[in-house]
Amino acid sequence: MIELKNISITLNDNVILDDVTLSIEMGMNTIILGPSGAGKSSILKIILGLWKPDNGEIIFEGKNVCKMTDDEILQLRKKVGIVFQGNALFDSLTVAENILYFLPDKKKLSENEPKYKIEELLSFVNLSGTENLYPEELSGGMKKRVAIARALAFNPQVILFDEPTTGLDPINTESVLELIEKLKQNGTTSVIVTHILDDAIEVGDNFIVINEGKIVEAGSLEKILRSKNPFVKEFFKRFIEENHNPFIRISKEVNK
Repeated sequence: MIELKNISITLNDNVILDDVTLSIEMGMNTIILGPSGAGKSSILKIILGLWKPDNGEIIFEGKNVCKMTDDEILQLRKKVGIVFQGNALFDSLTVAENILYFLPDKKKLSENEPKYKIEELLSFVNLSGTENLYPEELSGGMKKRVAIARALAFNPQVILFDEPTTGLDPINTESVLELIEKLKQNGTTSVIVTHILDDAIEVGDNFIVINEGKIVEAGSLEKILRSKNPFVKEFFKRFIEENHNPFIRISKEVNK
């Protein structure tokens, strides 16, 4: 389990996160929902150890990340992959080179090992045969899948997704969501930041709603939809209106 306990962080006099406490269950898809600027992506940076909070604790595998040395943080990052919203691919590198770029021990790989690893990862994300292409030759959905393959190069326990379907067409959106479900079936924990409710509901097991740096609700989708919190009710209003009985849909998602 990953736990954030009473996390607060202020940057340039702006409160980014305010006394945030949450738990992320391993092997599950946890969705972090909220409007732009609410602090969603900041939680990912905290989990990854990119930001150190002003107060609070981050517990991963029973250890406090805030008290880790730089070397220990580097080891942590081998266990946690991240897929950035903009994919963060290097335009001057091929797909294969992008995938291996952050692999710390690539020099120790045998002559054929990188080739096999790339083939395996590209097969997993349904992009076999693209290893010699450059990002400019890829569609938006293909770039996203390359970014996922790169995050998987470490064999991480946890993958953090920052708005994984934003800007994608319906076909590519469904492809990415299917990959997230496939990762779950393989035992990978995913933490997914999004503002797109339909996508969140399709893959989410647990939900965290954040607004203005504060957690306003957390739990199952049913619990979220029954929330009396005014912000949560307004945030989910469209979904509830479009699904006359949303709990029928929840049941379908759970049992599909």
